[in-house]
Amino acid sequence: MKRRTFLMASAATAALLPVGVQAASHMSDDIAALYEKAQPEGEVTWYVVPMDSETAERCGQLFTSLYPGIKVNVVRSTATVAFQRLNQDLDTGVANCDVLTTSNIAHAEDLKGRDLLTGYSPIRKEEVLPAFQGIDPDDTYHVTTAGPMGIVYNTAEVSEADAPTNWPDLLDPKWKGKLAIGHPGFSGYVGIWAVKMRELYGWEFFEKLVDQEPYIGRSSIDVVTTTAAGETVVGAGPTTSALISAEKGNPMAMKAPTDGLVVITSPSCILKNAPHPEAAKLFLEFLMGTEIAELTAENFSTPIRGDVKVREGVVPLSEVKVITASKDQIISEVSETAEMFRDTFGI
Repeated sequence: MKRRTFLMASAATAALLPVGVQAASHMSDDIAALYEKAQPEGEVTWYVVPMDSETAERCGQLFTSLYPGIKVNVVRSTATVAFQRLNQDLDTGVANCDVLTTSNIAHAEDLKGRDLLTGYSPIRKEEVLPAFQGIDPDDTYHVTTAGPMGIVYNTAEVSEADAPTNWPDLLDPKWKGKLAIGHPGFSGYVGIWAVKMRELYGWEFFEKLVDQEPYIGRSSIDVVTTTAAGETVVGAGPTTSALISAEKGNPMAMKAPTDGLVVITSPSCILKNAPHPEAAKLFLEFLMGTEIAELTAENFSTPIRGDVKVREGVVPLSEVKVITASKDQIISEVSETAEMFRDTFGI
């Protein structure tokens, strides 16, 4: 039986069992105690950025199958839109969001600096890979996903041999008018990618990119959408979304650039005014757990846990050059880089 079929069958079977039996089957005593506190709250609202809407909804459904009686309200958007929406909630005194998962650590740091987050030390925090532990010494936010940005291309229009192999290859005149990128002013993924391109190649990289007349979407996922549709043929996009698109039959493929696959770590945090604080803690445990890692790995993600294998087709990070932005870079340079981008591209 395929893993996906097994998970669905297991969830359906679990739904028929008494709550106590379900708890005993997959919860430690600590998690079961947390579930008992969370169950009366009945729901949790999740503002989520670093995954597509379909995957986010599946994650929400999986949580409810594991913890019956707690519904997940999924609100998926780009990083800037999610942060703006959250700030509007806060400004008007409306408590909507329980858990925020953003692709921009600067957003979590900003909220922490304004004393708007609840400190919580997850039971599972030491179960994730060491590289993703301890991002915040005060435990107000924790890494829950890691996503690579690489080169994506349309296989019906571009052969593997002709596809760009490094980031400067996107500046080849043959891609003029056929190239897609996201906007660092809206997408956390693109913001961090832009910071690394600026570090590696200077702002000249983007000044040359203007001459390529690129299609510029808000989200990095827009790059995959336009490239799969043939509106563009190459781009800088999330490898996970590209592989999902390829599995659906679209002419999509990805390459890990020889000068570095950009890996973005995404933190999750619990709002201090969370209307469902116990459910929020349980949901954060879920985000760091095995079940969601297995589900998202089926969707070609890069697990943050060592006990979950990557799916065939996913390039193990140990086999390629990886470049990441430091926490200080993300906090101090993403906004500045986004403003420079607006000035250079006029949008």
